[in-house]
Amino acid sequence: MNHLRLIATIILLYIPCFAWAEDNPLASIAAEPPANPPSFAGQLKPAQLRSLGFTPLFSDGSLEQWDTQPWHVGHWTTNDSVLSYDGKAEHGKSKRADLWTKNSYGDCIVYVEWRLPSKPTLKPHPIVLYNGDFLMQEDNPKARYTRERMDAGDSGLYFRGSLKCQANIWSQVLGSGEINGYRTDRTMPPGVRRSCIPIKNADHPFGQWNAFLVTLVGNTMSVQLNGEVVIPSATLPDLPANGPIALQHHGDPVEFGQIWIKEIGKS
Repeated sequence: MNHLRLIATIILLYIPCFAWAEDNPLASIAAEPPANPPSFAGQLKPAQLRSLGFTPLFSDGSLEQWDTQPWHVGHWTTNDSVLSYDGKAEHGKSKRADLWTKNSYGDCIVYVEWRLPSKPTLKPHPIVLYNGDFLMQEDNPKARYTRERMDAGDSGLYFRGSLKCQANIWSQVLGSGEINGYRTDRTMPPGVRRSCIPIKNADHPFGQWNAFLVTLVGNTMSVQLNGEVVIPSATLPDLPANGPIALQHHGDPVEFGQIWIKEIGKS
């Protein structure tokens, strides 16, 4: 029950008007305007995160928590507040350009700030149907229908060491937060695939900062983006019990701000 109370508390921090129990020790965080207000919708400040039991994975320019490799050098770079990736690190089966944490995590809540810094250009985007399938051409069933849409790039977050368990960062009309590996897996039950599609597009305009709040408990994943629920609850079959977290390589530039984690069930 303690982890459920924590999740509920964080959700309420995003809601402008709500009632708090009188004995809630965190009520003052939302009851009074913060001394250092958020710069964008959905942002949580370090003092808030610490008070809720989060610890930093990236907040001060240090990559101590991350498993950097020689081929990452010059591509994953930091300053005091931003972790930047140019999208150009060597990437293959033996050398992955994704940046993984050194430690593994099980049940947790992860807060991540991110933005796509590239100038948007028109690109063809596939059309996703309600069941998770792509809309295919009638006269060529192996070819997808596409439509032109402004695109600033693609990235994402991997969880539990799984390339299927991904909170997508992208330019698609579906919006970020989509759990791509499960949504596109046609061996999954229809309900699982549908639950991995965001219920709304809550992305800020290209170039602006966004904030994910991703909760993983057992094999269930939920995603908030910029203070709005985009994946209410997706049950992910055969999800590993624990594993490292990664910032995804997709060949495009991406920037990350604060990255914090709250491990559920650990004091």
